[in-house]
Amino acid sequence: MRIDILKRIHILAGATAALAVILSHSVPALPQSSSNPAYRLQIYSKTPSQLPAAKDWTLRYRFVVPPLPTSPTWDYQRGTVYQWGDVDFDAYGSNGAHKLSNYVFNQIVPQLFLGSALDASDADYKPSWSQISTWRIEAQYYWRNGTTSTSYAQTGNVVKANPGDEITTTIHFTVSTGTIVASIVDNNIAGPAGESSITIPRPFPNDPSLFESWTDFFTKAAAASQTPYVLSTPALDIETYFLDQQSMCGLLPFTLTEISIPGVDSTPSAFGSQQLNGFTCTQPVVAFKFSTPK
Repeated sequence: MRIDILKRIHILAGATAALAVILSHSVPALPQSSSNPAYRLQIYSKTPSQLPAAKDWTLRYRFVVPPLPTSPTWDYQRGTVYQWGDVDFDAYGSNGAHKLSNYVFNQIVPQLFLGSALDASDADYKPSWSQISTWRIEAQYYWRNGTTSTSYAQTGNVVKANPGDEITTTIHFTVSTGTIVASIVDNNIAGPAGESSITIPRPFPNDPSLFESWTDFFTKAAAASQTPYVLSTPALDIETYFLDQQSMCGLLPFTLTEISIPGVDSTPSAFGSQQLNGFTCTQPVVAFKFSTPK
């Protein structure tokens, strides 16, 4: 999920036309070396999402936990795997076309992870990492100041997941409260023990002077871009560091059982995929296990 210190990749901001949306996902290759090829697989919508500023909305993704890496070169204390369905609002960030703040990244990203991964934050939203040898899930919100390069995160509780489990990610905005609730659930674990959830009161909660709530932010965002919907980039990704091509392919296909995005058909034909940094696999890299809206 991060490049440089946080290994965070910036998905380019969404656009109001289908062509612009497709181009927005033609992201540059991740920094790599012979020891760190930094592979990435991304599934994206071919048409713009439609997240209204003044109405409730929900994003929902379901996918299956892959096997653990099997390569003898895999070292969980050094390597990283992030797998997620997310949304960002970077079009309104410091590098975006409609700047509303000095924050370059604004990413809500509940995720599955393994290895040397971000998994905690303190009361001041300072992130920290652990070395994790088996799959975990956690609700996360990540943002970064483009002026100071300071990174922040709001994180939930960590939940263990197993290969073959089905994971559900939900990102829900409630206009009346101005909050976003982000959750990730292991559907094979009954009750609250299988869920990680956070309530995000506003964008950039370390700096409450900027926006009173997400409703305030979305209202100003739609006005800035002069669009009926907030520009956003919902997508699904697998991103790896210090993982060889054989092990990357061992994580695939990325098996998806649901993608639900307002304004986008919930059918496989509505989505495209791309592979970054040149990895190739003998098997298909994406498996859509749904065909009709749910």
